[in-house]
Amino acid sequence: MQQFFVDEVLNINDHVKLDDEILYHLQTVLRKDSDYTFRLCDAMGRIFFAHLIDKKSCVISEMSDENNELTNQITCILSLFKNDRYEFCVQKLVELGVSRIVPYQAYRSVVKAKEDKKLNRLKKIVREAACQSHRNRIPEVKEVAGIDDLKDYMSDQNYICYENLRDDSEIETKGDITYVIGPEGGFDPKEYEKIVSYGFLPISLGKRILRAETAAIYLTSVIVSRCQ
Repeated sequence: MQQFFVDEVLNINDHVKLDDEILYHLQTVLRKDSDYTFRLCDAMGRIFFAHLIDKKSCVISEMSDENNELTNQITCILSLFKNDRYEFCVQKLVELGVSRIVPYQAYRSVVKAKEDKKLNRLKKIVREAACQSHRNRIPEVKEVAGIDDLKDYMSDQNYICYENLRDDSEIETKGDITYVIGPEGGFDPKEYEKIVSYGFLPISLGKRILRAETAAIYLTSVIVSRCQ
């Protein structure tokens, strides 16, 4: 069943005027114009069932008690890399349950951030992925961070994936978790040392060198499987 997010607090029997983006998806993409049931998630993260009653509005009929969010808050600090792969990676991280995504301008990032354009595009992808995966909340997309900003996003457990580390790594998933994924070409040695000095624990993802997007999706999957 299709889900959408609204920025208001909903109650049963409310008549809700739908915004242009939702109406476009209902009428043009799904070709629905009346008597169609869908899900609306409100500003409090509550999921309701709504019925389309005309071409511009719906009525709220029932509230669901489901909660599809993880108990742990997961922050991915994701170094910038090529846009198509980056956007695919962000989409999958949202589907897996990440709470916050922090684009990071790493020393070796080939891609340079164009703040407004890139962030608006990422926020749209995140919102659509949250709808598709029936999240209760839309994950945050923060402004592009530099290395000095990373301390601001630390959690109870903090990790940095390092391709030159080959030992098996123990990942602790008690409390909230933040992890840093490097760019194409990996971390600059001085950059790596500085991030570790903040308190990020180096971890290995195995003997093979993974693409940045593969590393992010793989590590998130491991963490989520232990947080369920």
